Amino acid sequence: MPIVTATYGYALIEKVQPVALLGVAAVGLFAYLDANYLRQERRFRRLYKAVAEGKNEITIFSLNPDDVTLDGNGKSTEDWAKWMPRWINRFLPGPDAWLSWSVGPFYLALAAVGLAVVAKIG
Repeated sequence: MPIVTATYGYALIEKVQPVALLGVAAVGLFAYLDANYLRQERRFRRLYKAVAEGKNEITIFSLNPDDVTLDGNGKSTEDWAKWMPRWINRFLPGPDAWLSWSVGPFYLALAAVGLAVVAKIG
């Protein structure tokens, strides 16, 4: 938040549009980091639940969330990513993470402010 507000403020004062765009890019980067963290947290919760319920054959002391999120063919069991190769799925959060209450509204508002700054300067 301080980085983004500093870039927006500097861009408004000095009327430098590339700095405002840098702030919008920072918002995108931080949104990705938060969405990916949320996705990982949900995967580990799913692993914990599967171990606690004893439904899946999971290796003892396994901390690999892929043990639960992959089917027998090595494909993702997440609905939105069934068509996606596994290596991409490891790095790309799904829409449920991007649109969650803790990621979507916060970062969309920051990006909207940044785009308003870009429009005002331009």
